[in-house]
Amino acid sequence: MSRTRARLITLLGVLVALAGLVGFWLTKDVARKDLSVDQRRLLGIDEDDFHVAFVVAGRDILYNVESAEPVYRQDGTIIDWNWSGYSSSYGTLTDTILYVALNGDDLSMVAIPRDLYLTDQGRKINTMYAREGAEGLRREVEAVLGVPIDYYAIVKLDIFQNLVDALGGVTVDVPYRMLYDDNAGGLHIDFQPGPQHMDGEAASKFIRYRNSLRGDIDRIDNVKRLAYAMLARVKELNVRAVTTVPGLIDTFFQDVETNASLSLMRELAGRLPSLALTTTATLPIATEDRVEGIGSVVLHDPAEVNRFMAATFGGEARPFVAAPEVTLLVTDRSGVPGLGEWYVERLRAFGLPDGALLLRTFDEADATPTRLLATLDSWADADYFAELLNVGKQQVDRFNPYQQQRYQVELVLGADAEARTARTPPLMASLAAP
Repeated sequence: MSRTRARLITLLGVLVALAGLVGFWLTKDVARKDLSVDQRRLLGIDEDDFHVAFVVAGRDILYNVESAEPVYRQDGTIIDWNWSGYSSSYGTLTDTILYVALNGDDLSMVAIPRDLYLTDQGRKINTMYAREGAEGLRREVEAVLGVPIDYYAIVKLDIFQNLVDALGGVTVDVPYRMLYDDNAGGLHIDFQPGPQHMDGEAASKFIRYRNSLRGDIDRIDNVKRLAYAMLARVKELNVRAVTTVPGLIDTFFQDVETNASLSLMRELAGRLPSLALTTTATLPIATEDRVEGIGSVVLHDPAEVNRFMAATFGGEARPFVAAPEVTLLVTDRSGVPGLGEWYVERLRAFGLPDGALLLRTFDEADATPTRLLATLDSWADADYFAELLNVGKQQVDRFNPYQQQRYQVELVLGADAEARTARTPPLMASLAAP
């Protein structure tokens, strides 16, 4: 392969990797979701503005330790361990999770802490890829941020090492002294603070370092620093030439898992020369906690995330409304096992107490759409749930108690209830109790 041809492949690869726009070998694009008025206002974009969003996640390095032998000091104290085994870049946990949005020619990245605890799932967000695949991870990031995301790209972390080497290295400003040895992973990190030129191996170590005061939060900041450095290097080169080699993408990104298409790449190709990484930020966390069986986790506040997204993208935060003090009966007539429980857990995650939620399940499916039922007395209270769930409401004369418990509003899940979870995400993320 000629040097010019190799450079073209490299330039294209680096740019789409940074934007999360990788692996466009599929010919059929996914059906993109329409942003609501509130979502466009939140992101600061008009109806005619170009917008595309990705979840980009890097697989964690998988270590398989077969044995470990201690290294003793003369006095018998263990000072080190010699590990044997192997490591692989095909881990199932996602070490790095990014929301990447392209609004016009402005590229923005929001890093999601990997220890973010999902109360409705009962697990950290970095386990979602292992549990429910890339689609499950995409869906949960949607629910956390409160905006639709159409695409995902799951990459091996060592892809950045290859890209940096192909670029001839990048200049990174190391923020502080980095000195760390991971014997199990065979990793030795030793950087002095200040600007320095890094090859691919050094850059890979730089973004894997987390032995700092803020741990994973500082590591996320380093990922953003590397992204700026890589994009700056691309800007030094002739990015316009990359549009001449779309047929080589399959070869370069054969290890990337994505639902993006070749048609999307062609749509984006014209924007590559003017692309600018304008904003990088990290999702704010409300508190840190420990969960039995899981360990340390971080929690987010939906209202604070709403304000953060507006500030990050120059938009307008949505008003948050407190849930009415009523009891809601979820009647599952969807015919989908477990779907009623899913809706109840989602409602519970957004502030409704256990005592305010009842669940009733029928085996047979109801062909009518999902809807809310309310009496005249609870008609105004039902508005909160109607807006939250984006469903219509119907008036009834009265409710008979269920299991000797009275309720004021009923949510009936019809045959369309399952489709709603995929068609209108993030479900119940536009409003929540503060």
